Amino acid sequence: MRKSFMLLAMALCVAFGASAQSGEVWLERLNSSLGERYAMNIAVAMGSEAPISGFFMVDGDGYYITLGMMEVYSDGKLRYEVNNERKEVVEDRVNLEACDLLTNPTRAFSFVPNEFHSEVVASTAERVVVKLTPKSEAMGISSITLTLEERGSKVVPTTIAYDYDGDEVTIVLTAVDVANTKLRKWDKSAYRAYDIVSFL
Repeated sequence: MRKSFMLLAMALCVAFGASAQSGEVWLERLNSSLGERYAMNIAVAMGSEAPISGFFMVDGDGYYITLGMMEVYSDGKLRYEVNNERKEVVEDRVNLEACDLLTNPTRAFSFVPNEFHSEVVASTAERVVVKLTPKSEAMGISSITLTLEERGSKVVPTTIAYDYDGDEVTIVLTAVDVANTKLRKWDKSAYRAYDIVSFL
């Protein structure tokens, strides 16, 4: 009986420990787990539309995204958005203020406290849901809901959902091992047959 009581108490402590951590602590643990180089398979659903599969990789300030017929390359300063269906490339500067995954994945999980209010809205022993509310309306996002899981000593994101004043975009995330993967970089010669629209 005493052993059962102790096991129950330990289980409650684990669950309480997970839920007691603040949203800021979870986000710090997430960023520590990700580091500066990571990649994920993604499934993006907009409203009730069927999800579109894709992939993204971040390496320092650079990133690469592929989603359906679209590709995006960036070195952290310039962004090349490729539409393989229309055979068109749009080149522009990176919006360093953007924090949504499809616009600037290098900031997708960097929610600094002076820009966002964060709170844990649901939790179990191994999973939490953190809701982030921008402190400035200028961001154009009503809220971001991030689901995180503990896997050993690491914290990984499994979904991120954006609410743009009622228009919702939900992205399901699956971590990919990048040990032997190089970041794909922009190569203009590979798109010589494409029209290039420049905003530089």
